[in-house]
Amino acid sequence: MHALQSCLTVLAFTVLVQESTGVIFPWMWSLPYPNQDQQSDEAISHPRNLNLNKRNVSSSADFNFTLVAQTPCRSDKACGRGKYCDQHYRNCRDHKVENAPCRQDSHCRKGLDCRFGKCQKTVKPGTVGARCKNSKDCGNNMCCAKQHGESICKLKLKLKSKCFVPEGGVEYTIDSICPCEDGLVCKIAHPSREEEFAWRFWTDYDHMRCQRI
Repeated sequence: MHALQSCLTVLAFTVLVQESTGVIFPWMWSLPYPNQDQQSDEAISHPRNLNLNKRNVSSSADFNFTLVAQTPCRSDKACGRGKYCDQHYRNCRDHKVENAPCRQDSHCRKGLDCRFGKCQKTVKPGTVGARCKNSKDCGNNMCCAKQHGESICKLKLKLKSKCFVPEGGVEYTIDSICPCEDGLVCKIAHPSREEEFAWRFWTDYDHMRCQRI
């Protein structure tokens, strides 16, 4: 009798589970499933994500938005005081401060020149670092030589200074040095006994030094 009651109990439980499954699963499947595209749009439009997107845009593309917001132009006069016309983008922009990146002098504020790609204080003509076209534009004991592709006034080389320069090519057009000071000549120097060991690791170019005539 006890065994029969146990079997009846198991059978009743099985029937109940099957009936429940037949009701629960159809109900679950009938529930509205959120559209994936809609969910993505909602996530993107969330205020917190909008704030993050604004920060990312301002940090990575601020330059482009700045250009779009500026007034179209053809010349600096069309932009007014304190601004210049960026001839590449044809937009008016504010003059740049010291050390800001630039492409030409007109991009920088008054008293600054665009040197080596940055707005820097104007150097007095004829002094070290001043722009030049030839050595006549520079002061005594100087020459006009290249630095980062720009011609500026540099000091002539002193006694025992390295003086080798390439015959030409791209390297020379980017950076170059002045010749030796008057009364000196650039030639191979013969090391002393104390220096001989160290000089073994130098190239022939390192042996070129300014020496007395």
